[in-house]
Amino acid sequence: MAGGNLADAELFAICLAAVAVCGGWLGFAAWRHRRNLRAVPVRIHVAGTRGKSTTTRMIAAGLRAAGHRVLAKVTGAEPRIILPDGTEKPWQRRGPPSVREQARLFRRAVALGADTVVVECMAIRPEFVWASEAHLVRATTAVITNARADHFEDVGSDPEAMAEALRWVVPAYGKLVVSAEAATPRLRAWAEQRGAAVTVVDTAGLAPEAADLALALAVCEGHGVDPEVARPAMEAAAPDPGTFFERTVAVGSKTVRFANAFSCNDVASLALLWQTARGADAAAVLLNARPDRPLRTRRFIEFVAAQRPTPTLFIAGDPFAVFLARRKGLAGMVRRLRARTPSAALAEVAAATPAGGVIWGVGNYQGLGARMVAELTGRDANC
Repeated sequence: MAGGNLADAELFAICLAAVAVCGGWLGFAAWRHRRNLRAVPVRIHVAGTRGKSTTTRMIAAGLRAAGHRVLAKVTGAEPRIILPDGTEKPWQRRGPPSVREQARLFRRAVALGADTVVVECMAIRPEFVWASEAHLVRATTAVITNARADHFEDVGSDPEAMAEALRWVVPAYGKLVVSAEAATPRLRAWAEQRGAAVTVVDTAGLAPEAADLALALAVCEGHGVDPEVARPAMEAAAPDPGTFFERTVAVGSKTVRFANAFSCNDVASLALLWQTARGADAAAVLLNARPDRPLRTRRFIEFVAAQRPTPTLFIAGDPFAVFLARRKGLAGMVRRLRARTPSAALAEVAAATPAGGVIWGVGNYQGLGARMVAELTGRDANC
């Protein structure tokens, strides 16, 4: 018995020592991160449904033009870090994406002597948005580009769910720059409760990039930067790899137009972009469907089914999306994409598209979307 009691006591002591070591390490990590935050006086946290990456890039460019030493990170289409001299590199991850990587970003900022960090909000779930802001960024200025319905699997299907999640990015006693469409009465009341000064930017009727520019200019003005200094730098800033573009391409003897909206993940934003390519009716849509986003896929299919004339719908990714499209009345207009390479995919979709017709790429940038964008931006007009 005595030997057994001794073994139990030793095991308890080891467990207690392990807990103490872990607690001490976590306490040291928290202290070090707070020290790093204090070393960077301007911290800008950019959240929203669409336009975060472009807005982050523009804010960084505008502040850099005014003499700020800016470190920025975007995590939209591709995770990248933008250095104080304006050059950018891929952001290397040590595992799956996690809000915890913001701590590593601030360590990098201190090592580079940055006085400003502009960072895209990675979080979607309300509890992670709160943790990201309250513990990892502690922004002096927050930006909300919009709050459109998306990420239903994470925040729920309520139309106000995304707005409710994004309100947690509002900093205590800081500044909030928000588009008019996202400045709901509940958000304004929450900002007042948090002691945040609110600047509302009217982006109604503006094209997506113009709306991002208006928000970025408001942020820079709030930091004392003349718009005449900030605007040229913003307009010259490198675009995000997933930025919408429309391009005319020749596929064999046929010329078609390709509208890249793979990074546009909600139908409200797609509807705004859809109007930009109305010179010819959309003849085909290539939907890159994520198996883990069935509710998003459903809404894209419903959007396509509502268009007149109805485009031919090609589906890549989630095979169940084909059955869903047939149930939504697209039985004669839906096809499973057979191609495995970007060139073959473009040729397959173009074969079902009349000359001069518009092919839309939508749904998700990662995977096929990224490969097709690389193909289109790194090619000439011929396949």
